[in-house]
Amino acid sequence: MRNVLLLTATVTPPSGVPALQRTDPAQRLRDYEDAFAFYLPMVGTTFEAIVFAENSASDISSLRQMVARSGGDTSRVDFLSFYGLDHPAAYGRGYGEFKLVDHAMNNAPLLRDDAFVWKCTGRYKIANIVDLVRSRPANADIYCHFRDFPYRLCELFLLSFNRHGFRAAIEGAYRSLRNDVIPGVHSNEEVAFRKLADAIPAGVKVVRRFNRTPIVEGKRGWDNSAYGGKWHPKIALRRVAGLVAPWVWI
Repeated sequence: MRNVLLLTATVTPPSGVPALQRTDPAQRLRDYEDAFAFYLPMVGTTFEAIVFAENSASDISSLRQMVARSGGDTSRVDFLSFYGLDHPAAYGRGYGEFKLVDHAMNNAPLLRDDAFVWKCTGRYKIANIVDLVRSRPANADIYCHFRDFPYRLCELFLLSFNRHGFRAAIEGAYRSLRNDVIPGVHSNEEVAFRKLADAIPAGVKVVRRFNRTPIVEGKRGWDNSAYGGKWHPKIALRRVAGLVAPWVWI
C-alpha cells in the first residue's frame, strides 16, 4: 500500500485562538517552507506523494515554486488552499486541523482509497520519519501514539491511518475536539481524541504506540518553545523508557 504524507497548515490563524503564541503569518510560512524542504526529497522513496493542505486561504506560492525548482515529478505533490476557519476561534487548533483533514481526504486525488496516510502538523520535521514509516504495522487501520503520563491523551502532531480507519474514527471527529471545553488547557483535543480512539468498535485495528519514538524538530505553536531533536530531555526520556520500560507510556 502507498504511503502518502499529508501536511496540515494554517499560515494565518485567526485572532483569539486559545493556547497559540506563534501567530505571525510570515514566521509560520517560514516554518512550513523549512519543513516542506525537509520532506520534499522523500517523494518517490519514503512517500509516494505529498499533499500540503492549508486552511486559511493564504498565499503558498513559495511552496509551489520549491516543487518546480526541485525538478521532481510534480504530479506527486498536491496543494489545497481554501478557507476552512469559518468557526469560532475559541474552538481551537485541533478542531480546525481535523476539519482540514476531512476536507483533504475528501478532495485530494492523491489520498485515494489505497493510501496509508501520514498526517503531520506541517510546521514540524519528524527527523526519523523514514524509520517510523518502515516500522509501521501492516495491519494497522490507525497507527498513533498514546500517553498515560502526565495526562491520558493521543498525540496529534503525527498520526497514520488508512481509509477504513479514517471512516471509522477520524471523519467528523473534529466536532468533538473543541478546545473551549476547559478554557486554558491546550491539550483538550488530544485528550478528547484518545477517548474517541478508545471507543472504536471491533473491526478497526488501532495500534496505540509507535514502534519508534518520533524525534520532533520545530517550534511549538502554543508557547514558541523549541523541540530540540533527539537530545531534548522529553524526547530522550521517552526513547529510554521505550527501551527499558515500554509499558510506561510517557
